[in-house]
Amino acid sequence: MKVMIACGGTGGHLFPGLAIAEVLQARRHQVRLLVSEKAIDQTALAALTNCSGPSASIAVQVVPAVGYEGSSRLTRFCFRLAKATRVCVAACDEFRPDVVLGMGGFTTVPALLAARWFRRRRTKALIHESNAVPGKANRWAGRLADEVAIGLADCARFFDGKPVAVTGTPVRAALREWSDGHRAAEARVRLGLRAEWTTVLVAGGSQGAHAINVGMARALPWLKGRIGNVQFMHLSGLNDESFMREQYEKNGFETKVMSFCDQMEAAYAAADLVVSRSGASTLTELAMFGLPSILIPYPQAAGNHQWHNAQVFEKAGAAQIIQQTQLNGSGALADQALANAVLGLVADPARRQSMAQAARSLAIGDAAERIASLVERYGH
Repeated sequence: MKVMIACGGTGGHLFPGLAIAEVLQARRHQVRLLVSEKAIDQTALAALTNCSGPSASIAVQVVPAVGYEGSSRLTRFCFRLAKATRVCVAACDEFRPDVVLGMGGFTTVPALLAARWFRRRRTKALIHESNAVPGKANRWAGRLADEVAIGLADCARFFDGKPVAVTGTPVRAALREWSDGHRAAEARVRLGLRAEWTTVLVAGGSQGAHAINVGMARALPWLKGRIGNVQFMHLSGLNDESFMREQYEKNGFETKVMSFCDQMEAAYAAADLVVSRSGASTLTELAMFGLPSILIPYPQAAGNHQWHNAQVFEKAGAAQIIQQTQLNGSGALADQALANAVLGLVADPARRQSMAQAARSLAIGDAAERIASLVERYGH
């Protein structure tokens, strides 16, 4: 069977797509990925190519960016969509997939349009939506899909009339291998951290988050002198890497600041607490590793889906939500918002343990296998 997976644009689309590709490849199917030209896709794929894992041998093809920018630029959008669809049609013509799977994001729509074009060759079309509220691309692509796989059951209501399977969101094999809770010391040695100190991971997503970086910079002076034997890992994104390193050094904290991390399995395994956005892929990984978290939803996410995602985790007792507006204000309250949340959880191991158990209860460990089996059902 031949499967084409459209998964470019963000780490939240790319990494789950890779997880499914790894399972399909292990089952002896041919897989091709459609990714974007964006730096995050190219950086992540370059890191995988340099490793010895299964992802290194998966074929990849780049699709031009499409992004919808509003009705005032509709002509430009239509032109880009047509160009991307032609690329996908050519890819289908050459690869002749049995199934096209879209993971959301702007590569999904042209890929699904190409799959519909090739229905005369019995090409089937599926999509996966990882968020509690689907993005614009998947709301539209859902009309073209034969079935929809979803990460959270709350999402089913948005695809009324379509067959829906609750599969969870896939996590790559490299991460799952480190998620048993017994490799913290090994992970900290690998990352150059102190083995015995409480470790806080600050992660704004695969590209970093400036608002979280600024919020953490404002929190550090309030944390200084109030917590001891605590170290930070901070995934800053490229633009804020130097800035964040200076902030930690100025306030006397031991830290490992990285613009991008290609060892997320070790970063999660080393962490006792995570401060992050609430994209679905990130939350899936937090659940898999059983990590308590402070979630700061991205307020401009389509349909405010990150807030809805975070609500699922907060209601389960796995996370504490801080709105980005709480970090953006002026004065001591804004400075202390994140500091108080971090301080409260660092000082309360029992609460962290309870949150960790709640997070693990939300994990679906075989999501990639479930989606691969769904693909096989349509491809045979």
